[in-house]
Amino acid sequence: MESELYEAAVKGNVPSLLELLEKDKLLLDRVMIGNHTETPLHIADMLGHLDFVKEILAQKAEMASVQDSQGSTPLHLATAKGYLNIVESLVRAYPDICFFRDKYKRNPLHVAAMKGHVNVLENLVGARPDAAHSVIEHGQTILHLCVKHNRLEALKLLIDTLGNEQFINSRDDDGNTILHLAIADKQTETIVFLINKGVNPNITNSRGFTAVSLLAQGESAGGASEIRDYVPQISENQNSSGRTVHTNNTVTTFHPPIGEEEERKEEERKSKIKWQNSMHQTLLVVATLLATVAYQATLTPPGGLWQEDSPSNDRTNVAASITPIWWHFASRFPEQ
Repeated sequence: MESELYEAAVKGNVPSLLELLEKDKLLLDRVMIGNHTETPLHIADMLGHLDFVKEILAQKAEMASVQDSQGSTPLHLATAKGYLNIVESLVRAYPDICFFRDKYKRNPLHVAAMKGHVNVLENLVGARPDAAHSVIEHGQTILHLCVKHNRLEALKLLIDTLGNEQFINSRDDDGNTILHLAIADKQTETIVFLINKGVNPNITNSRGFTAVSLLAQGESAGGASEIRDYVPQISENQNSSGRTVHTNNTVTTFHPPIGEEEERKEEERKSKIKWQNSMHQTLLVVATLLATVAYQATLTPPGGLWQEDSPSNDRTNVAASITPIWWHFASRFPEQ
């Protein structure tokens, strides 16, 4: 009889479901405690059978909390598919499933953010906003996932709804804020939005890079002039530590703001010009290597529905490839 139940789920056949339950009122209970990789509710969710889902929930709402072999609840699956009506039905029946995590520690809100289903995400945030603050593997927040997967509209929703200084400046296990990730990926619109929302550009990651210094390195490699033009707040104006960023065609340097101390610092700045010019040719080599690394990254093909988010790809190591190159050459030209 269980096989008939699964067949009814595949077809979304509600009359067959009711007929089976009339014959065996404990059928759904047996399925829940049985050795199955997924329930009929998982199947109906994936296939978008709304009426079948509603009937299952009416008969046995707690089935919404059952996790499959990947740790996914029916809500994870409906969210991944973007089925808003099914998501609403599941949340009404069992709202706390918003907190349930799959094998990668992602709850349904994380999945909605990754997939860019903004209407689904809005519904889930409205039901259980605290679930948006859950941290997944490698210390990433839901905001990190939005930037990693380039989901700007989802990011806007979360920051506008839940944003506070601590949340938007959260760092992952590598010390990267969402601004580090956006600059590393050259997401111009995202960078502008984050700066306007007050994300701190001077937080240092575990490799000693601020978002400002990442932007500077991108400019020295010839890859961030567009971002610099769009984001004068961090490339030309003073930053929160009281420094102003100035750029030239050889290297990007940081100098104190124009004011009463400028005269005292003028000689020191001039003494660095020679060092900067000495590095020019070396930086051209670095820029070429950086461009090569960036190009190679574009050749990695995407995976399936979940492959792109597997643990092997989940860790974002900003500037990991450029740091050894940068410091190798920089060590040959110590600051004067």
